[in-house]
Amino acid sequence: MLLVTNNKKFIEIENELLAKGMEVEFLEKDYIGVLQHARDLIHSGYELLTHPLYGSVKPNETIYRTMVLKPGSQLDFNSLSLIEDAIQTAEKFKKNKLTPNWTERVKDDFRVIDYDLMSKTISRIIND
Repeated sequence: MLLVTNNKKFIEIENELLAKGMEVEFLEKDYIGVLQHARDLIHSGYELLTHPLYGSVKPNETIYRTMVLKPGSQLDFNSLSLIEDAIQTAEKFKKNKLTPNWTERVKDDFRVIDYDLMSKTISRIIND
């Protein structure tokens, strides 16, 4: 499995995730850049295990996105449809209202939200 993220909190537990069979790919990209990278992985055969628009934070409010994918042998059209819709939604939100230039304290709050939501999801994925 592969965790794709721009949230540096996951770097802190990378060894723990590796021990459980999950590779971490940290990206220096914005929210939409992470979605686009996941789309590229899906085109190469990966399948989404988490929804790209999870949580209640709007795409134009946060700058962090984390997703879990698994390698596959062919293009998964359901994953492709989900990621394309997510990219369009994020772009629409961003057009309507730009993401604020958050202070580091607020950015850390968003990192914690993303981390907390995904940590619980990762535990379920690994333990299933």
